Amino acid sequence: MKNIKKLLFSAALLSALMVGCKKEELEVANENDPDFLKVYAKGEDVENVASGLFNTVFHGEHDFTGAQMMMAVAADHVTCSWGNAGMRDMSWEPRNFGWNNSPSYSNNGVLKATYDKMYSAISTSNLVIKAINGGVNIGDNGANNNRALAVARFVQGIAYGNLALLFDKAHVVDEATSVDGVLETAIPYSDVAKAALSYLDKAIALAGNSFTIPAAWFGTPADISSADFKKMCNTAAARILSYMPRNKTELAAVDWGKVKTYADAGITADWKVVMDGTSKWYFEAGDYLTYPGWGRTDMYVVNLMDNAQPQHWDDVASFPHPPASTNPQDKRLLSDFEYLASNDFLAARGYYHFSNYRNSRYDGIYVAAIGEKPEVMKAENDLIRAEARAYTGDLAGAASIINAGTRVTRGQLPAVGANLADIVKAIHHERHVELYTTGMGVQFFEMRKQNLLQKGTPLHFPIPAKILELFKQTTFYTFGYLANADGKGTSNGGWR
Repeated sequence: MKNIKKLLFSAALLSALMVGCKKEELEVANENDPDFLKVYAKGEDVENVASGLFNTVFHGEHDFTGAQMMMAVAADHVTCSWGNAGMRDMSWEPRNFGWNNSPSYSNNGVLKATYDKMYSAISTSNLVIKAINGGVNIGDNGANNNRALAVARFVQGIAYGNLALLFDKAHVVDEATSVDGVLETAIPYSDVAKAALSYLDKAIALAGNSFTIPAAWFGTPADISSADFKKMCNTAAARILSYMPRNKTELAAVDWGKVKTYADAGITADWKVVMDGTSKWYFEAGDYLTYPGWGRTDMYVVNLMDNAQPQHWDDVASFPHPPASTNPQDKRLLSDFEYLASNDFLAARGYYHFSNYRNSRYDGIYVAAIGEKPEVMKAENDLIRAEARAYTGDLAGAASIINAGTRVTRGQLPAVGANLADIVKAIHHERHVELYTTGMGVQFFEMRKQNLLQKGTPLHFPIPAKILELFKQTTFYTFGYLANADGKGTSNGGWR
């Protein structure tokens, strides 16, 4: 019997060697290694390991090599015809080009990078918890044990949450549980999400103790109090529940009362990370999704802000380049976006990639990749609070939250009424406009649960081929392609 923790550690290590040992790669302790007892024998060493846990998840979410960029184009949130990071392959129209889950596919590392980072963080979190539960004390008489345990449980929760949001299945192990290292022991995403929530609930309980998390642990502008950390845990749990549905049927089955409980106890200010110049804290994918010559704003999103703009760039050379908006309904098109009078994408890859706008909101901090940028906005948590109310019948409450938020204060859009369809539409709008390049996959998850991903787009992704090879698989399942459009693993709906 193989311990899945050992097997997945090997996968993460292999990935690190293949990409040339990137300097930010976290080295994971192997519990079979005699040095493990040394690394985890002293409280200060265990605490040092705990301090780097979230950074591993952060890189899995935001690195150029991960899944964020291809999910953004698959969602028609961003457009880019370049072949990097799987973007071109996930944005063909029609979407008859599913995820190529072959070990030889040039972009197979896109999914695997995110997958490996999540399991690297999980494996290390497990070892931190195991060491403390085994008697290692951090601080005088274990004064700082609860802080390290809370962070480790939080990272277990958000890492498994990310796996549940992205993949159709995953293996769940922790400091006390192991499974056979075979494909058959992977469990469905819905069960992975339940496990993620259980770890976050443990983190929330631990945050009932008083402690302060150093800013360096999360790359934040200031130290984090246990009270604020509890809010982060609650928001993380609300996000998993809200973003989990693969279609409208699953959307209707969400426990929105539970979502409301989590979100109402969530963050009350932006959860920010301070970029430090592309080394440890860098929203790299967000940079490339907005950088001149790379990602542009999809016309679907431009049209949300100004309905005089076309919703889609037709795939013909004669399609006229739309002029700049002068009086858009959403004024953020003027403040957060830049008009582009020409296109630099390759026409041979489809005129439908073309756009006349790019997001410029964060240009100032991306000059040197130094400065504060939201990991999760207060606005995002507020939208979930409104969404939970809308789906539990409190339409007036939902409208009130939306009208007090960025739709009105920044977009200068009219207040939304207490009408379910209008509220859902307003939330959809804000997720595409206000939450631009913050959390990984927000717009993909939004389009997915509303049946708006173009037909043939994967609704989630398979376990990466290189991992399947470790499980001795010789065939590699996948999702996508028009012929597979079943509404469960591959979209059978679409906004167009």
